[in-house]
Amino acid sequence: MRTLAGAAVLAGSAVLAGGALAGCGLSFSRHTEDRTYTAPDGVGALKVSPGDGAVRITASDSPGITVTEHLRWSNGRNKPQPRHDVGGRTLSLSARCGHSVIGSNPCRISYEIRVPRATAVEVHGGSGSIRVTGLAGAVRLHGDTGAVTATDLRTSTATLSAGSGNVRVSGRAATADLRTDTGSITATGLTADRLTARTGGGEVRLGGRIASAEVRTDTGALRADGLTADRLAVETNAGTVAVALAAAPSSVRATTDTGSVRLRLPADRPYAITLSTDTGGKRIDPGVHQDSAAPRHVTVKTNAGAISIKPA
Repeated sequence: MRTLAGAAVLAGSAVLAGGALAGCGLSFSRHTEDRTYTAPDGVGALKVSPGDGAVRITASDSPGITVTEHLRWSNGRNKPQPRHDVGGRTLSLSARCGHSVIGSNPCRISYEIRVPRATAVEVHGGSGSIRVTGLAGAVRLHGDTGAVTATDLRTSTATLSAGSGNVRVSGRAATADLRTDTGSITATGLTADRLTARTGGGEVRLGGRIASAEVRTDTGALRADGLTADRLAVETNAGTVAVALAAAPSSVRATTDTGSVRLRLPADRPYAITLSTDTGGKRIDPGVHQDSAAPRHVTVKTNAGAISIKPA
């Protein structure tokens, strides 16, 4: 493994504000420094572990990876310590801060990176936001409390996850796997062959063209407007399902414990519809063509929620 040290072209600055802590010799001024460098030829993959810093990655049709690090710290003892290593064809970037000072550690490294479009990218962040755009290589992004956003994708695989942060994705991904603990998931401009979305307490919003979508939430709602999906499966414990489909699906399956289900289906095709609810009402608009022998199946089951199916 090679460590990029002498290869870095540094553009540094320091901004000082405030005074020193009397008797301790520690300055609580804010310091900043920017560093820019280029990865060696032949690098085809990027891994970033920014700590709590933000990450912005932009794809281009130009060769080579260019990295700009934005360092922020409060005193000489907690200056960030960036690391950049090359192992095989992978550039790995990581950030570590110095000592904590009096209950806080205002130390952070944020990254702005430009990569060739086909670069495989993996980011494992903390409270800082993660944003990538235009990537065609495999994408794997994780944030804890920071938002995770991927736009204008042209990839075969996209895996995005977060804790309490929100996840957003648009573009093209043959396979998309989206997960959060309590954050929301938004995939309203996505074209995908297969989408899997899982969230504990967040809302899920879908749109675009998805051949097969599988969504599961604990307490979050699912909302989709203008969605084209051939196969859609939704399961929620305590969340509303409200879906308007722009094209006739071959299969829709929706299951909730305590949430209502509202579907809008194109009226130009017949559907074999099966509805089941314990305590809620059931209503199918006369404009929806029912036929038990139809090849298109709609199955909805809820324990405590109303079911409504209307024409799109």
